[in-house]
Amino acid sequence: MNATILALLPSVGIFAACLLLPPLIGVLTEGVLDQLDAKKAGRTVPSLLAPFQEYVVNLRLPLTSVPNEQTTCILLSMAFHLLAIVMMGLQRELPPILLLQAFGVLALIMAGMSKTVPYSHLTINHALRAFLTSQPLLMLVAAGIFFATGNFNLGGIKDYPRLLVVDLPFLFIVLILVELAARTAAKEAASSDPMLAFVKLANCYRSGTLLLLAGFFFAHSIAAAALAAILLYAILLGVPHAWPRAAGWLKAEWSWGFLYFVCGLNLIWLYIKYWM
Repeated sequence: MNATILALLPSVGIFAACLLLPPLIGVLTEGVLDQLDAKKAGRTVPSLLAPFQEYVVNLRLPLTSVPNEQTTCILLSMAFHLLAIVMMGLQRELPPILLLQAFGVLALIMAGMSKTVPYSHLTINHALRAFLTSQPLLMLVAAGIFFATGNFNLGGIKDYPRLLVVDLPFLFIVLILVELAARTAAKEAASSDPMLAFVKLANCYRSGTLLLLAGFFFAHSIAAAALAAILLYAILLGVPHAWPRAAGWLKAEWSWGFLYFVCGLNLIWLYIKYWM
């Protein structure tokens, strides 16, 4: 019995980390950025935990005029994304993880469709187009990992002789750009609806899933991949300031075709290098 409990401890620890770390890191990073923006503008510097306090206040608001189907879709989205990041942390097969991630995004889009004013500051049509164009790119990333390692199991990365980014540089860049596009399409608008708190949680887990996958491009273990994901998250938060036109570039029709093209180049190179 004790041996069974000890064997389950790593999995329980990974589950707890996947449950708590994405929102915690998101709150702290957002708090730091708010403080920097306040100092730059000469305003009063807010508390580091101000985003968490706003989240709690939003969560305590009375639930009004929210259709039942919308609430169900939002909670399903959060559950799908949480399950996806837990499976990513446990280093399971990649296709089911991406499928859960896709279900989570679709559930959030359906939640927006069930109300006159959606939870996105952009149109639901834009969110749906972003999903339909980016999801196949994630499948190409999974195909690249298969070509490189010989299987879809993330646990096999630890036996790979090189870092994945060495053989999959273009696919890594595509993965990061997909995360940027998804973040733009799913950005929450200001709202007095308490369900927005669960929308934010769902987006935290969605972002954590993709960034943890990106972290495996630089690591052979889950701990190192999580550290790389945190660093990537911090870097991506600065992209809108360093590259203000990033959102517009990602919405351009030709840009997505370019991303498919570079994915094809990377896959062809892998095929020639390892499979021919």
